[in-house]
Amino acid sequence: MVQNVYAVSHPNDMATFEQIFNSWTTSFNNKNAEGACSLFSTSVVADYQGAPQKNYAALCDGFKKLFQKPNYRYHYRYKLHDVHHSGDLAVARITWYLDVYENGQKTSATQDEGMDVFEKNASGKWQVIRYLSYMSPVQACQWLNCY
Repeated sequence: MVQNVYAVSHPNDMATFEQIFNSWTTSFNNKNAEGACSLFSTSVVADYQGAPQKNYAALCDGFKKLFQKPNYRYHYRYKLHDVHHSGDLAVARITWYLDVYENGQKTSATQDEGMDVFEKNASGKWQVIRYLSYMSPVQACQWLNCY
C-alpha cells in the first residue's frame, strides 16, 4: 500500500528558518563569503529569472567578487512568508530586499520573490539544494513600463 506524505508547517519551522536566514543575511551583509556560502549545499541548483543557472562554485565565486569591491556595501533583509517540511526536505517562500550602496550612497534597491528548497544534510544542518527567484511583479512592471 502506498503511503501519502504531506508537507506541513510545524510551529517551530518559522523560528528555525528565521534563524537560518538571519545567519545568512548577517554573513552576506558583513561580506563573509564562507558564511554566505554555507547556506548552500555543494549540489545546489540556483535559478534566477533571466540569468544563467548557477551551481555552488558559481554562487560562491559571485559572492567573493561582490565582497572584493571596497566602495560597495550590500544590505539584504527578508520577509519569510511560510515554511513547509516533510522529513529531511523543507520549502521556504521568501521575499528578499537588497539595497546597494556605492561610496555610502544608495544606488539601487531590488525586491525578489523566492522559493528555497532545503535538505537536512548528514550532520543535521539545513542547506539549500534548489532555489527559484524572480523579480517582484511590481518591480518587473516598472522595468517593462507596464503602467
